Amino acid sequence: MRGGCRALREVWRRASANIGAARAGATTAGASWVPVVSRTTERRRCNGASMSTLIPPGKTLGEVTHIELLEKEDPDAIVEIWREYHEGKNASFGARVNPGTYRAFRDRTAKCPMFVVPLHKSPSKFLTLVMQAKEPYASFTAIDDFRKLQEAATPMLVAAHYPELVESKGLVLVQAKFVDADTAGAVEHLTGQEALRLLRLAHKFYADDGLYEKFVKPFNHAQKKFDFDAYVAEVAQVTWSDDVIQ
Repeated sequence: MRGGCRALREVWRRASANIGAARAGATTAGASWVPVVSRTTERRRCNGASMSTLIPPGKTLGEVTHIELLEKEDPDAIVEIWREYHEGKNASFGARVNPGTYRAFRDRTAKCPMFVVPLHKSPSKFLTLVMQAKEPYASFTAIDDFRKLQEAATPMLVAAHYPELVESKGLVLVQAKFVDADTAGAVEHLTGQEALRLLRLAHKFYADDGLYEKFVKPFNHAQKKFDFDAYVAEVAQVTWSDDVIQ
């Protein structure tokens, strides 16, 4: 773990200035700012290597499925239909989010649109990603790619939140697409379990009042007060002690 923390701190040191500049730009841009994610399948060149563009999910649930058909089902059946719909699809997953968690994430990302998430690939190995959020999307980009290219970097995961069924069914659905081992040109990749864990970690730190006040707000608005070492330790504790996040 200690070696992983040292490596993570070094990457953070090199990237923090770029993140700070992008965060300031996001605040200045206000409601018009949104992470740039191409909706095409064109291939791009990055430092001489070929990278595949990640196509994000649809912006609304209606772009993905027939809402009127889901409205006829009970909540448990909808969750099962949503799960089965994504089974067998490469580099994507569908999930259910508690409406309270969704509302907190939606409202707080409007005030704090960026964060950094160290994802444990193993107990001693981290992959650190920069999260950028604007309703309905949350995108996660490898911190080293973000340091070099900022918004031009290809995200490793893009998730869309669909609240259309909150009032009638008490459900928020999420669809995410991510870079997996079969993605051409990918240097780093995620497994389906890691991709889901990444999104759940982001939801956890935004929805939990204590974690939000201790880590997310300082990161966005008072970075000198952001305790990096305490944050890494908290992520590790949450990752390996929370069965939902694992």
